[in-house]
Amino acid sequence: MASDRLLKAIKEYKDYANNHGIDESVINAFIEAGKVALQEQEKEMALDLTKRAKDMCRELVTQQTGGTLDELQIYGGEHQEKYNIVELYFKALQVEAPYLVDSFFEYIEIDENEPLKRFYFPRKRILRPVIEAYQEVYDGKLDFLSVSQPKRTGKTTSGLKFCEMLGGRTPSGSIFATGKGEGLVKRFYGGLLDMFEDDMQYARFLSVFPKGKKANSTYKSAENLSIDLWRKNVFPTFTCRPIDGAIVGCTEANLLVYIDDCVKNHEEARNRDRLEFLCEKVTDDVLGRRIEGTPIIIQGTKYSLYDPITALQEKADLLGWRWKEVAIPALDPVTDESNWEITLSGNRKVFTTDYYRKERMLVTEETWAAEFQQEPFEAKGRMFPKDKLNRYRELPVDVEPDAIMAACDSADRGEDYCSMPIGYVYGDKIFIHDVVFDNSGTEFTKPECAKKLIQNNVKTVVFESNAAGRYFGKDVMELVKNGGGRCSDRYKYNRTNKITRMENARDNIIRDYYFLEEDMYDRGSQYDLFMKNLTTMTRSGKVKHDDAPDSLALFENEMRNGASTVQAINNPFRSGGWL
Repeated sequence: MASDRLLKAIKEYKDYANNHGIDESVINAFIEAGKVALQEQEKEMALDLTKRAKDMCRELVTQQTGGTLDELQIYGGEHQEKYNIVELYFKALQVEAPYLVDSFFEYIEIDENEPLKRFYFPRKRILRPVIEAYQEVYDGKLDFLSVSQPKRTGKTTSGLKFCEMLGGRTPSGSIFATGKGEGLVKRFYGGLLDMFEDDMQYARFLSVFPKGKKANSTYKSAENLSIDLWRKNVFPTFTCRPIDGAIVGCTEANLLVYIDDCVKNHEEARNRDRLEFLCEKVTDDVLGRRIEGTPIIIQGTKYSLYDPITALQEKADLLGWRWKEVAIPALDPVTDESNWEITLSGNRKVFTTDYYRKERMLVTEETWAAEFQQEPFEAKGRMFPKDKLNRYRELPVDVEPDAIMAACDSADRGEDYCSMPIGYVYGDKIFIHDVVFDNSGTEFTKPECAKKLIQNNVKTVVFESNAAGRYFGKDVMELVKNGGGRCSDRYKYNRTNKITRMENARDNIIRDYYFLEEDMYDRGSQYDLFMKNLTTMTRSGKVKHDDAPDSLALFENEMRNGASTVQAINNPFRSGGWL
C-alpha cells in the first residue's frame, strides 16, 4: 500500500494543478511521484501518475502554442531546438518504458532528433491495435497472437522491438525467433543486434533495463545467430533459426516464440504439401522449443486458409489458449481509404490511398487479397462463407418439428472426420441443432453417433454407403437399437462428383439452413470444428478435408429428394412392418 507521505504529496500536486493551473513544475512533481510509487511497489498508481503527467504535457503545449506535442517535437527536430516540456514528456516515458509497450517503442528512439525519421513516431497511431495486442502478451494476458498487415509497413521491425523489450525485462530468459529462409533470420539477428551495437541506442536501452547488459565481449554469435544478455547462458537471450533449418536442440524458449513470414509467396501457398510441411514444422519443431506457458506470436501474410497462421489459430481453439488476431488491410473494406498512410521526413507521404488503389490495378486479384488485404487467396472461393449463413439461438417454441433427420459421412481414411449433422425440420427451415464431427477411430465414433441419434430422437438417418459406410451404419443402428432408440436408416451410394454435389446443395443450404450462433457453442467443440470445416470449404484447389460440407450436402439431398420419394425400408423396431 502506498505510504501516507506519498498520498499526501499527490493530493497536494492535484490541488495545486486545480487551483493554479498546469506548469512544468507540477508536471515534474507528478513524474517524481510516479517514481516513488514504483519504489513502493505501486505500479498501477505510478502509471496513472505518469499518464496524467503526459496528458498535462499535451495540454500545456496546446495552451501555449495552439498546436500539439507531436507538432512541437517535429518543429524542434527540423529547427534543432529542444523544449523543456518535451523533455518532461520523455522523462515520463522513461518511467513507463519497462511496463508499457507503447512507451518503450517511443522512448527507445528519442535520440533521433527528427521524429519523422524514427520508426515508431510516424506509425504509432496506425500500429495502435498491434501495440495493444503486444501489451496483452507482455502482461501475460494472451497465450497466442497472430498479426497480419501489408508488406513494408513495419511488421518485422515492430516484432523485433517487442522481442528486445521482453529480453531486456528478463535477460536470463530465452526468446526463439524463426522465419522463412536464412536471409530473413539473418535480418532478425541483425535487427536485434543493432540495439546493442549502437552506443547511443544501447545506453538508452540500459536506462530502461539496467540488467539488460551484454553478457561479455563474446555476447553475440553470427554463426549461431544468437545474442546473450546479462551473462552467458546455455540458452541465449535471443536465438534465430530458419524454419527449414535445424531447430531441434538449438535452444528453448521461456519468454517468447516469435514466428515471422513462414510462407514465401503465392507459389508456395498453393502447394498444399508444402503448407502441411510448414504447419508440422511449426507445431512439432518450433513449438517443441517452448516451455509450458511461453507465449507465441506469429506474424505474416495470410496467404492461405491452410497456412501456419490458420493452423495455429485452430490449435489455439482446440487447446483453449487465450488468443487474438490483429489483421489490418491496406484499404479499409468499407471506405476504400488507406489504413497505413504516414508522413515521413520532408513531409513525404507514403502508403497513401492513391498508391494502394494503383497497386490494386497492377497486381493479380489473389495477390491483392492476400498481400494487401490479409484475405487468404481461397477466401473469395469459399462455398459457404460465414457471413452468408443463417444463425439461430433457440428452436421454434410451442411447435413440434415436422421431422428430425441426420446424415452421416463416416471417415473413409484415418485423417477424415466422421461427420453427422442433425437437423430439426420446420417447414422449409432446417435447424442444424447438433453434430458429430470427430476424426477418432470408429470404436469412438460409432457410439458417438448412436448416442446423438438417441439424444435427439432422430427418426431417419442416411449413411453414405461408399467404402465401409454401410458396415459403419449397420453397427451404429445396432447400438441405437440396444440403447432403446427408434430410428430408421437409409443408405446412399454417391456416384456424382463431391464438388458438384455441394454446389447443387449450396443455394438451399444458405437460404434454408440455420446454424447456432457462434457464442452458443464452445471454441474447439465438435460443433465449432464442423462450422470451421464448412466455412473454409473452397471451390478451387485440392481440399484436404471436406467432411462437413459433404455430409451437409448428403443431408440436403436426402431432404429434398429422398424424403419426397420414400422407398420401403425395413424398420428394425417394428415386427416385420414397412415404412
